[in-house]
Formats: sequence, C-alpha cells, structure tokens
Amino acid sequence: MDKKVIWDKITYFKKTEDWGNPEKMNGLLLMLLDNIRCCYDFPFEIHCGYDESGHTKKSQHYLGNAVDFHIESKEKFITQTNKMIKILDELQVSERVGFGIYPDWNNKGFHLDVRGKRIRWAMVNGVYVSFKEGLKNIEG
Repeated sequence: MDKKVIWDKITYFKKTEDWGNPEKMNGLLLMLLDNIRCCYDFPFEIHCGYDESGHTKKSQHYLGNAVDFHIESKEKFITQTNKMIKILDELQVSERVGFGIYPDWNNKGFHLDVRGKRIRWAMVNGVYVSFKEGLKNIEG
C-alpha cells in the first residue's frame, strides 16, 4: 500500500502535523497510533515522527518507525501512562513495540515505535532510566 493510501485511512491524524516528513512514516506505526487514539478519549499532539538527527544513535525516528507525542488531557501522567499500557496490551502489540515515557517534557509525553520487539524506558532529569524507575518518578 502506498503512503497516500495509508494516510487516507488515518482518522485522527493529518500529514500536516509534526511528522518531519510524513511520506517517510511507517504505515504500520500510523495505523497503530490511529488505533490507540481511537481507544483514548483525548487528542494526541505529535512532537516528532521521521527525523534525520537529534536522537540516539540507532533511533527508530531515523527509519520513520517512531513518534513522540503528548496527550491533551488534564489526567495525571501516571493515569495516561497506565491507560497507554492497557491499550497496548488490548491491541496485542505490547511485545512488538518500543514505548518510552518522558515525565520531564513541558507537556509530559510518550515515545512509541514499531521496532518489532518489546523495549521500555523513561527519561528522567535528562537521563535514560528503566521504565520501572520512571514509573516511580511519576507516581511519587
């Protein structure tokens, strides 16, 4: 399926959002993100999709396989995080995606990618830490 057809099937997002280059975004990621948004009651604000620099050495952003975003909601970040985990489980993709939490962003947010395997992390005070450590930081 070409990228134009995939974008025509996306309900909650537009090519004009901050995808970097929307034509280089992985269609599987777009469809997954759209399905996640369908399960979530609040809009998502895209920060970054495809990118050519500024991330870790083997970033999924460089392949168009990743997106950074926040949820436009008054919910606590721990509630948002728990909902995201639940939705990933319900969609049966938990074991095939990368998922990061970023509680220090101006708008606390998430990274999601379709790397094909499970990986979890957090960034707290500018340092990558375990997902578990990140959860402790946002709970307390």
